[in-house]
Amino acid sequence: MIPFISEIVEYRQVLQQLIHQQITMRYRRTFFGFFWTLLNPLLNMAIIAAVFSLVMKFQVNEYAIFLFAAMIPWSIFSNSLNQGGGALLANESLFKKIYLPKQLFVVSVVISTLIDSLLSTACLFIIAVFLGAKITFALFFLPVAFLLLASFSLGIALILSVLTVYYRDVQYLIGVILQALYFATPIIYPITAIPEKFHSIFVWNPLVYYIDLFRAPIYSGVLPEVSSLIICSIFSIMSVVCGVLFFRRNDSKVIFRL
Repeated sequence: MIPFISEIVEYRQVLQQLIHQQITMRYRRTFFGFFWTLLNPLLNMAIIAAVFSLVMKFQVNEYAIFLFAAMIPWSIFSNSLNQGGGALLANESLFKKIYLPKQLFVVSVVISTLIDSLLSTACLFIIAVFLGAKITFALFFLPVAFLLLASFSLGIALILSVLTVYYRDVQYLIGVILQALYFATPIIYPITAIPEKFHSIFVWNPLVYYIDLFRAPIYSGVLPEVSSLIICSIFSIMSVVCGVLFFRRNDSKVIFRL
């Protein structure tokens, strides 16, 4: 862990440049530019809310907030894995020429995704307030939720970035698995909509607990369950430790597989 972090600190200026590049290049040559950070989740949320509020008989305003609270963590997690998983392949021409700690590319993806989500969350929350979102002291818990989720996503992204170099099929499997997880996680539906006999299956899905960290303060206006916080903390620590160890073990071998 110490060499992993020390290299990031030593090359922090490169990391800053990579983060800046990730954010600016993402919306380069688009008409709306950085506003897509707001428009993309807003349009996605509006379409899903309009359709599923009719299917599930929710009030549109209530369901929009319910959905918004879950789309925040999902976008961070899915974008971190999608982009972080291919970070080494996407930048192979760069670190083949000069030495750069390879973890910088994965870390920059997760941080830029987090920054994007923070900005879109701030904008969308203003809309959510007009729809009836509760403003309570529980919202001060959100920075902790963002930190835990980013740590969890980083650990998995580190592992996937190496696996993608060894097995190129992984980059295609990531999308398939994320799509399955999207519907296997109570994002667009409440867990109460699932028959109780199947609830035990959801216990093994860590994303259920991470979504609770966001949905409780935003949708319900209360702090998340202590059990959810403990479980998420354990998963985040395990993810980072396993991700760093796996990455460090294969770091020197990656260059020969590209």
